Amino acid sequence: MKRIVIIGAGIIGCALAHELKTTSNEVYVLEKNPSFGQGVTSRNSGVIHSGLYYRPGSLKATLCIEGQKRLYHWCAEKKIAHRKTGKFILAQDDQESHLENLYQNAISSGVLKKNLHFLSSSELKQKSSYLRASQALHVLESGIVDPHHFCQSLYTTSLSKGCEFSFHVTVQEILKKESYEIQTLRGMMEADIVINAAGLYADEISNCAGITKYKIYPYRGDYFNLNSPVPLPALVYPVVKKGGSGLGVHVTSDLQNNFRLGPDAERIQSKEDFQDRPEKKDVFFQAAKKMLPWIKPDMISYDSCGIRPKLKGPDDTEEKDFVISEDSPGFVNLIGIESPGLTSALAISKYVFDLLK
Repeated sequence: MKRIVIIGAGIIGCALAHELKTTSNEVYVLEKNPSFGQGVTSRNSGVIHSGLYYRPGSLKATLCIEGQKRLYHWCAEKKIAHRKTGKFILAQDDQESHLENLYQNAISSGVLKKNLHFLSSSELKQKSSYLRASQALHVLESGIVDPHHFCQSLYTTSLSKGCEFSFHVTVQEILKKESYEIQTLRGMMEADIVINAAGLYADEISNCAGITKYKIYPYRGDYFNLNSPVPLPALVYPVVKKGGSGLGVHVTSDLQNNFRLGPDAERIQSKEDFQDRPEKKDVFFQAAKKMLPWIKPDMISYDSCGIRPKLKGPDDTEEKDFVISEDSPGFVNLIGIESPGLTSALAISKYVFDLLK
């Protein structure tokens, strides 16, 4: 019988608990917050991604595509609210080559051609007369899910399988002796296997174990509510050049058809910088107006923000891949699990299960 301790009870930690709890494994989850899913997961937009944007062969591409299939199956089986909405990616006159590059990247990554349709400006108007673009890519398999209910389903299923969750637990030090000794403010716990799924703080947990080669750069993404007077598709994105730090200010919807603009991507210093930024309104308005020519400033108002745990540093020109690595025997680091982390969660947990075989 192996004792596995997972640090972090967000969507990734809960998915890992569900996957790793077997008759031959004891699974314990330690979380510093009062409950599950209160870190990065709590501020997720709930978009189900299709794997378009990531380097072919990367973990982000591979696990996103596999994770999307597993997520849709899980939601159907567990009756978790979700919707396969599709996504429109819009190009203006000077951006059509970027759209073609995105299409080719998606195909190389394993996205099926039948799920990607180019639309001319007139064809786009037939789909939605309220969008403006010279060309669009219609991505059929994208969708939306309620992040809290998805995480809750993994948490409750893990509990029913016998996993134990401990909240208000802050890890201070991790020592490797005959087994791992995890020192917390509430005492010491031993483990045969430790999995670091601590989100924004995964680099700090890695440091606690003496593995100091990682640094997470927090990137803030703000959201503005969009009080749309017209019906819109659930997901509308601009096409962006390769190498950016985000996907551009885009339109997303929740399952109650409440629309938001965002997030943007702003590198910040503090992992706790959640102060409102209503002064960004004009930047969001100008970005949205390129796609939604009818939009007025009084239709948008500040909502909230989230913070992504990126590995992309200030001198990096390309996005970094997920790190899922057994950096010491029995110690697995999951670092930089940003978007498409929620979509990939069930594939990430299977990947770790196979890694530990």
